[in-house]
Amino acid sequence: MTPGCPPADVLLAMDIGNSRIGLGVWDSDGIHDVRRVAASCPQDWPAALEQVWAATAHGKRRAVVIGSVVPERTRQLRALVQRVCGVEALRVRDDLPLPMPLAVDNPQEVGVDRVCSAAAAYSRVGGACAVASFGTATTIDCVSQDGEFLGGAILPGLSMCCEALHRGTAQLPLVEVAEPRGPFARNTREAVINGVVYAAVGSLREIVERFATELRQWPYLVVTGGYGGLVAKLADFVDAVVPDLCLMGIALAYRKAAGQE
Repeated sequence: MTPGCPPADVLLAMDIGNSRIGLGVWDSDGIHDVRRVAASCPQDWPAALEQVWAATAHGKRRAVVIGSVVPERTRQLRALVQRVCGVEALRVRDDLPLPMPLAVDNPQEVGVDRVCSAAAAYSRVGGACAVASFGTATTIDCVSQDGEFLGGAILPGLSMCCEALHRGTAQLPLVEVAEPRGPFARNTREAVINGVVYAAVGSLREIVERFATELRQWPYLVVTGGYGGLVAKLADFVDAVVPDLCLMGIALAYRKAAGQE
């Protein structure tokens, strides 16, 4: 057990990302009462936190745990948690150990979100797995049969690709990510959508195939993130889509630190 991390029967897990902040309740039923708010709209944070914290009221021992890739936003939200919930939020990596070992050159450089998502996937699968998160950035990572984070790849997110095409050219419009209508784009907007989305599917296949070559087995592939469902719909080699995977991993990190896993 990690000092200062008492066992809890109900957790409020918070995933602080670049574009969105996810909040959810973890208890014996898993993750539920999930809310997501725009990271750029701090005026919406208090109401979301109050609503999710209220959903933990059935717990006898409650705690708040944060996984974040945005340090300044973490400071703001820790202060908000103290004010709204009356407890101190514990942070994965800063206050609690990461939920799985890392076989990488510089463990401090690996985002907490990547590790927590990988740990949650491994906890579900119990063997070698790959985790792809399609959010602001796209990350595709691999976990060994023994539960060790092996690293992976970071790519521009789908919206980022659309923005780059618009900003880097004279005439391409800014296009919102959507599901392709088919392989033959009939106009410029559809051509951008096809290029961005099919490139994401192709990258996923190529990178996971390379994982499989090294592992000498095809890893169970779990997809998450805001665009995860869209990509998975076009990728018949995806095994599962788990929208709240990172929140599950953040809660898992707390339970491991508290000696509950």
